[in-house]
Amino acid sequence: MDYAQTLADLEQACGDFQIPATRFAAEKHLQEFGKRPDAIEAGKYVLAYSNYPTAKFFALRGIKESIIASYNVVGLLDALKLRDELLQLACQSSRDLESFVLESLCWVIAVITKRAWLESSEQQRELFIQKLYEDILHHTAPSVGISTAVYLIDEFSGGSKCSEFHLPWEFHFACKAAFESSHMMRLFEAALKVLHRKLQRSIEMRHASPSGSRTFVYERKSALHLADRILNWSFTPPDAHHAASASFGRVRSGTLGSSAGQSNRRRPSGEFDDSDSSSNSGTAILDTEDNYRAPLFPQQWQSLILDNDVINMFFSIYQATLNDQMHEYFSAGSSHIALQCMIQISGLRGKGLFASNGSKSGDSVRVRYAQVIMQNHLQMIRHVCSMDLAADGSEDIVVATTQMIRQFVEAQLDEQPSTVVAGKQLHSLALLTAGVPETLEYFGETSKFICLLLQAAAGVLKSENAQLIDDDFGDFDNYFVMQAFDELASAWSAVINEIREWSYTDEVSEPAHSSGAALSFDGVTVDNRSVLSSFVQFLTTTAYMIRSEYIQLRMLMCEDSVQSNDSRSETQTIDHGLLAKDYVVYEDQLQFFALLARLDIRTSVDRLHESLRSRCAALHTEFGRLERIIGSGSYEGSSNRGSQHTVDLLHEQIHWIVLLIAHTLADSGTSERVLIPQPVIEYSKTCSGPEQDYIVQVVMSILELLQFELVSPSSTIAAYASPLLAETLFWALRRIAPVYLLIDCSDYHEISQSIVAAFGQAPDRGNGAAISGGILDLVRRAFDLWTSEEDVLQMCGDMLLAFSQRAGIAQATVESSLFAPLMHYLVSNMHRFPESIHSSIIEALAVLCCHSPSVEHERSFAQLKLLILGELNQATSSQGAGASQQDNRTVYRILDGLDMLDGILSAANHRNMDMVFDMLFETQPILERLLSLYAIDHGVPRKVIQIVESAARYLDISSLPDNEHMVLFSRNIRLILQQFQKLQQGQVSSSQVSAAGVDSLSDTTALISAISYLVHNEMGFASNEACRSTCKHVSDDFGETEVFGLYCVHTTTTPSQLLTPNVLRAYMQLLSDMIQFRIPSLIRWLPVQTWRAIVDMLVEGVGNAIYDVGRRSYEAIGKLGAFIKINGLGSVSTELGQLLRQGVQRLLGSLLRALLFSAFDAELVESAGVALVTLGLIDPQHLQACFGELFAQSKSAVFGERLSATFSKFNADLEANEAVHAFLSSGGPIPDPIDGASLRQPLFEFLVSARAVLRVK
Repeated sequence: MDYAQTLADLEQACGDFQIPATRFAAEKHLQEFGKRPDAIEAGKYVLAYSNYPTAKFFALRGIKESIIASYNVVGLLDALKLRDELLQLACQSSRDLESFVLESLCWVIAVITKRAWLESSEQQRELFIQKLYEDILHHTAPSVGISTAVYLIDEFSGGSKCSEFHLPWEFHFACKAAFESSHMMRLFEAALKVLHRKLQRSIEMRHASPSGSRTFVYERKSALHLADRILNWSFTPPDAHHAASASFGRVRSGTLGSSAGQSNRRRPSGEFDDSDSSSNSGTAILDTEDNYRAPLFPQQWQSLILDNDVINMFFSIYQATLNDQMHEYFSAGSSHIALQCMIQISGLRGKGLFASNGSKSGDSVRVRYAQVIMQNHLQMIRHVCSMDLAADGSEDIVVATTQMIRQFVEAQLDEQPSTVVAGKQLHSLALLTAGVPETLEYFGETSKFICLLLQAAAGVLKSENAQLIDDDFGDFDNYFVMQAFDELASAWSAVINEIREWSYTDEVSEPAHSSGAALSFDGVTVDNRSVLSSFVQFLTTTAYMIRSEYIQLRMLMCEDSVQSNDSRSETQTIDHGLLAKDYVVYEDQLQFFALLARLDIRTSVDRLHESLRSRCAALHTEFGRLERIIGSGSYEGSSNRGSQHTVDLLHEQIHWIVLLIAHTLADSGTSERVLIPQPVIEYSKTCSGPEQDYIVQVVMSILELLQFELVSPSSTIAAYASPLLAETLFWALRRIAPVYLLIDCSDYHEISQSIVAAFGQAPDRGNGAAISGGILDLVRRAFDLWTSEEDVLQMCGDMLLAFSQRAGIAQATVESSLFAPLMHYLVSNMHRFPESIHSSIIEALAVLCCHSPSVEHERSFAQLKLLILGELNQATSSQGAGASQQDNRTVYRILDGLDMLDGILSAANHRNMDMVFDMLFETQPILERLLSLYAIDHGVPRKVIQIVESAARYLDISSLPDNEHMVLFSRNIRLILQQFQKLQQGQVSSSQVSAAGVDSLSDTTALISAISYLVHNEMGFASNEACRSTCKHVSDDFGETEVFGLYCVHTTTTPSQLLTPNVLRAYMQLLSDMIQFRIPSLIRWLPVQTWRAIVDMLVEGVGNAIYDVGRRSYEAIGKLGAFIKINGLGSVSTELGQLLRQGVQRLLGSLLRALLFSAFDAELVESAGVALVTLGLIDPQHLQACFGELFAQSKSAVFGERLSATFSKFNADLEANEAVHAFLSSGGPIPDPIDGASLRQPLFEFLVSARAVLRVK
């Protein structure tokens, strides 16, 4: 072979690749180099004789591709020989090769090593690892051993950086398990020794006098990279079930709980974006952990990774990288990698790693580790706190330090100590306090760090950089200092919640006067209660500082926000209605503040109340001044701008103070179970009366402020009122009032009399009824002032709806003399308010009316009914009026009326169910007429289908008095659907669908949901239509309606619409329910063409990446298959029977391909397996034919034999399975599918064994 010519051609192609005109042909030539039969020899020749680095790079790529493709031809010995030759070349020429060529060379060595790993003897493996070990220790930059080891970690991990070997999953799994159990620790030891040596040299040279020239060190892969890769490794779990689950390649990742700063805003920037980021190392094959947490190291790593010197070394390395500014020992970017290692080291966890070791218990091991981490963290915290936290270049260290603290704290709280005495377990915080003398100092310094972060943020806001940060980050809370604060807030919240949970369980298990059990740990007597009580006192002291700093920062942020709004031009004005609300975006921070405030509720509420009162007084003063100036006629433009700024600032600050108060006083939720927080009650009990109780006073201040803000629309200062503040105040009442207003004293063991006097019921001498009436007056005034402010009015409706969820408040509300006038006002002026709120207002009023006496209830409901029917009747009264002849105003009134009807349906409950049913029966002809007048325009059909959806969802069919009314309801729904289907069928082409976009998809989703709700509503608790308690006539009528609904879905939508993810989820749920409940009705009424579409959709559902779609698809296939197997197809038409038989074969093939070849969620194996077995029982010949095709595709005789044995064992297991026999002997019109639990074990064994051979990477 003329390799000289091959070399010349390759070099020519590399040159042509740089020229745009010849790039395509050159790229094709370069790609084909690895496909040559002699690619390995040709590549070796190029490496030996070429002077072009690019040619060497492509030669190495060709060698890699060739060794993967032709390994079986090359053989083990030749492959290892090639690897050793390349390793020798790399070691000899490391300083002569270009860096990218050397890196590629090390990568090829790693690929060959992994490919030959399982066939290599243990001696061969040890020999190779020893070579790398020695080269790493020798460490001549650039280190071939380190680079090869890093690539080796990537290859063995099975992650995204792993090469494609086109081998079964079992090969990758076996390689990973063997490598991590015997050889990875050796490489880690080598990396540690190199790092230790470099650290010592850097320390020695730092103290020595400078002499001679200095050498700049740059390493693409360093010992730090190697250590970082290993610290992020995801170890193979010992649990066989997890291993089996991982073999399916699609494990739905769990999510961490909502944490401060992350739940509603962008993720903190502490997870560094490095080109060598190792977050994915070792995570693809068995990734069941969140990458944010440290890996679960096994016990054999304990002596190495928990060694005090090792832990201290990583923290010392970081300091050394900072001191090595000339990069003599650590290359640029090393400090970055060192921080990542420190974060992982700080979060070590797992019972295996912290298991007992000889004479030391697991808790002793944990305490020793915690002490070393705390000592190093304290040094880091002090170092960071001595810096300018907001300075340029400080982001990495600031955020990383907070992540270390969070990792450590959360890991320690997650692990339950094993020490148990007298039946009591030592609490994790008690263990740390007793075993680590630095514990309180550690948490104290952390609390100071939190305060310093808040102070730094405040300093930035006061500086000239505030506007630049707003421009760069969009929101100051996305600035890295605030992200660091969020990390520590999350850790602090975890500590407080842990103590609160312990306090609750401790009070339940032991009387309050008991001293608690004293536990012994390492010879020291520890009392859980006394230790944690002291810890609470410590937290209480530090909480005051954090709260104060946070309030001060928030007030400064309010100034910055107002200033930014003042400087923004009109063309840059932001539509705040498009933005998420502060109580949603900053829920994490507000909850953190509430946790801190409840530690010392007296001081917290006193401070908040004083802040609120002072700013309210300033607002009163400013409004009074403005009123006098405007009244005197001496108002000027410049004065206007200054006054507006002052008012806006006060409104913004009050807005945030109210948010803090609401979160402190009450938890979220409006149900009967939400109670006043215990710290609030304990404080309020110590007050002599409502006037001295700041809890009562701060709530009254909110009510007074709202009353002040809701000025008359004709007032001269109405233009200065704030709709944002009004919305916030109503939101606060929505959160607080259902908890405090008209409280039931029987819900509490002890309750404050001042709270009862201020907000309680009349029998308890409370003033709650008067306050509820006053709130109704405030609602009326809000609708008067903010007629067009959708957010304010929507919050009023939400608040009223929240009141309706508490029986006592709802009763007092409707009994108030102000409720009837308010309802009359709202109903009479509904046309003045935004249409988007009509439904929620009607729903709130309808639910509240249910708590009125029956006569008043009927009168109120009739008033609502008259309003709605009046809107709808007026629009349809014109004879012969077509949709094209209707003006927009009429259409808006129709949509408005339908929205209100939807609100009435949403308010249905046992008190008004009969009246709502009667109203629906009365409006059915109107709905049909609306569909005929407005076929596809104006959104009327969509709204009518939403009405059907609400009727099916909220109306209880079982409450109807007799079968006649049930059939009437069913037929009314069917008539509406028939009219909708008649007008919509064939009118929407594919182009129109794409143009309609979201609206058309919402039509489809609403229609599918309507049928689903109808099925569940009518079936009740029955397992299927054969078990329905109603008479056959009623059941058949509903069956016809539901089947027509499914038919309507297919005739009014296109396949592309149904395949949209959200629509597909809803459709598969409907289809599964229909097959479960209504399969005889489907067989009886559904056309063959629709059945064909259903089979197509089931095929689409097989292997779908969306979990819910896959689960529902497999359930539907299993249920349909059960019906076909038990009842046969003899009673169906010939055409349908042929279609279903072909469908069984299609589905069987799709299921086999998905289960054996595709990435698959292990949680779906049971339902998919039931479907597979059922279809196999229907058509065993086709199943065997599919197996035969797999045998034919197997290129290896060994693999073919293994497949044959696997399939034979699976068949034998099924023949012996009792659940299969029980299924085959069952009967009935709707048979139950096979019990999936009994199939789980044989299914897993079959699939894991088969996929290990068939699925490749």
